[in-house]
Amino acid sequence: MRWSVSKVADKLYAVAATVDGKEYDFVGNFKSVREAQKAGRQYAQDLVHNSMAAGRLSLKQQSLAA
Repeated sequence: MRWSVSKVADKLYAVAATVDGKEYDFVGNFKSVREAQKAGRQYAQDLVHNSMAAGRLSLKQQSLAA
């Protein structure tokens, strides 16, 4: 997981994130580099957390079906 911050205007920074390095998700526009970095980091953490939770859920469903 990676994210990038790009300056798009005076005091405006865009954040994009990728899992595979090919396709990027637009995270949002922020007024400072600090806010942009924080948002990118949070987006990455949330994505990893949600993908791990989905994996655990599917394993539970498989064990219940057996």
